[in-house]
Amino acid sequence: MAIATIIWLVVGLVIIIVLGVSVKGWISIYNKFQYWITRAQRKFADVDVVMQERLDNIHALAQIAKKYDIHEYKALKDVIEARSRWTKDAELNEKVKLASEVENNYLKLQAIFEKYPNLKADKMHASLMERDSRVERRLRKTRLEYNRVAQQYNERARQFPRNIVARLHNFGELDYLIFEGQEAYEAKEIFED
Repeated sequence: MAIATIIWLVVGLVIIIVLGVSVKGWISIYNKFQYWITRAQRKFADVDVVMQERLDNIHALAQIAKKYDIHEYKALKDVIEARSRWTKDAELNEKVKLASEVENNYLKLQAIFEKYPNLKADKMHASLMERDSRVERRLRKTRLEYNRVAQQYNERARQFPRNIVARLHNFGELDYLIFEGQEAYEAKEIFED
């Protein structure tokens, strides 16, 4: 009877150790996902700051276009609606989609300025374009940094056994921030690093 008790104690001890290691591993994986989500949010916060400058430029450009009584109502309406949907409270993937929408609408607004030479010659427009080139460089840099972090996070979310923890705790994949009209090499830069 003493041997049976010792065997049960050893089996019980082995089970406790295996469960302890498994729980510790699970917690470690969960905490790493929290780390990567937080890191992605911090990187997108940098994008958010630059996008806010872009939104201010968009608003100013829309006001200049209105001053000239431009009849490109749909493009102006899209720009204003995209600007109004930008909110600090949206989820990260929703913000990524909104950033792409804002950038696409910005390109539409730029097309209006190309179409109307008087608009393009406006002093305010020239000043905004100078400021905008700085914003564009910063936006490109922050967008690439965010996309690199999103790629690292997504790779981890797909790997076994991390993918099990990811699914059970709703750590979904992050969307990449890629703007239409950008050169293909920018998207490739993300994935080649």
